[in-house]
Amino acid sequence: MVNRENIDKFIRELENQGFIRFSNLSLDQFRKISQSGFGIVLKKDNPIFAGSIQDCSFLHFSPEILLKPVSREHIQHIVIASRNNEIPITFAAGKTGLSGGFANPYVVVELECLKSLKTNYFYNKNENWIIIDQNLLVSDLIRRVPLDTKNMFIFPVQPSSAFKLPVRIGGLIATNASGVTSGKLGAIEEWIESMEILNPKGEFINMGKNNPLFHKIVGGNGRYGLILNAKINLAPNPENLKYKILYGNDLKGAFTGLQVIQDKKIFPLTAEFVLSVNPLKGLFGQLFSKKYSGSAKWAILLKGASDILEDFENIMKKNTEIDTKNLNLDEFKVYLEERASLALQTFSNINKKQSDFVLYPGFEDILISPINVLSAFEEINNMLAEMNFNPIVIGYGHINFRKGQGILMHLRVPVPIDDLYINKHMTLRNVSRTIAKIIVLLQTKWKVLTKAEHSPGIMFPWMEHSHLKNITIWERDINQGNAFYNPHLKLYLQLCSKFGISLNKSINESESQKILEEMFFLYYSGIDESFVPN
Repeated sequence: MVNRENIDKFIRELENQGFIRFSNLSLDQFRKISQSGFGIVLKKDNPIFAGSIQDCSFLHFSPEILLKPVSREHIQHIVIASRNNEIPITFAAGKTGLSGGFANPYVVVELECLKSLKTNYFYNKNENWIIIDQNLLVSDLIRRVPLDTKNMFIFPVQPSSAFKLPVRIGGLIATNASGVTSGKLGAIEEWIESMEILNPKGEFINMGKNNPLFHKIVGGNGRYGLILNAKINLAPNPENLKYKILYGNDLKGAFTGLQVIQDKKIFPLTAEFVLSVNPLKGLFGQLFSKKYSGSAKWAILLKGASDILEDFENIMKKNTEIDTKNLNLDEFKVYLEERASLALQTFSNINKKQSDFVLYPGFEDILISPINVLSAFEEINNMLAEMNFNPIVIGYGHINFRKGQGILMHLRVPVPIDDLYINKHMTLRNVSRTIAKIIVLLQTKWKVLTKAEHSPGIMFPWMEHSHLKNITIWERDINQGNAFYNPHLKLYLQLCSKFGISLNKSINESESQKILEEMFFLYYSGIDESFVPN
């Protein structure tokens, strides 16, 4: 629990630096400052505005304090004040984390208006790199780089979520994201030349890849430093790209072929898949497999050089019966959009009455070897059936994720809206228990840690506890001022104390499942008052 006196001191320190409490403003002043930032929103003063900062995680709570800095000096004051008063803090910009990476009941710093550079985008024409501010939209970069470079270069990291959500550069680096080009080009860590951060002590630091802190910042979700801006190399725009779709009915043979492709390191620029235990529907449902005289159950979208696509296709033919279809660019884009829409169709109404569903995240990003995909899919559905949920009938994701790490498959728990309406408390408890069981199953059976790309958020402390040394180092770093006070760790430690789970020994399977269930239930249903200031 955070001391109420510390929070009051934290607020006073910021007010002394010129921060304005929105509750003290007239309506006209409020409108102006809410657009420009540099303010403090207290939940008790304005619960609606404090609650307006939400991500896609279904976490039903809002911060005690919301801060909106606009300059380097403002954010420095916030970081120093949070350190002085031991205030748990997270940072948010695009707010697209699916697992509550920033959501917490204490303090959230909204970075959308923060400017760390005079010009938020600079392109070096001679060396083909860019310097970009943390708040720049990735979708703008994906469009702008080819225009500025006369189609000679592209922005190397293109998460599919950036085309429909406000993904920003700071979040891209903080989660070490990749995307539809990851099979060939990898994650953002491979393209960063240098970056500027603000560390937990309030110091501005420029760093390159050789800095030992680099890999704690990239993918660290703002635990060890706040990303302000970065110098990023551009990728050459591949020429003479070909577009193709492969499809068929034999799921086992298809994923056997994909394992061979991964082992042989055949990486097209884009390789996306969709599978279904039933015949595919929609646009993919029109793909009729001549070999099996039926609609396809799997399809793979490919973009890349003709020789790479040919090697890919030949290996698939050796392992299963396939059909192929050449596409033009517009057709390829339509299929990609159709694949993305399948996120809304990951459930079946076979076993229950007709209902609309809410798709709860929690274990949705599974990085696994192709040869194990179908077994994992079946095990997850068995677990869902055991917990009285409908089976997931469609899976989709990236092939050769990050240059051959595995297949990244997206799945979520299909929760009937009727159940949430009739008995929300019991349903959320069941959702939390189910997610905990699936995460532990994946880890123990296939050594799979979920959240391969999206922010782990609330799972970070549990992941560090799974590696006993890591959580000890994290606590030490916080105490020494090398890491921010973290709300997720604070809550996790309180839960460990509640359940009598020791931090000095490795957590076992039973303890893992118990604490994960309680964490997700706590976050989904709303933080208990005992965890936040009075």
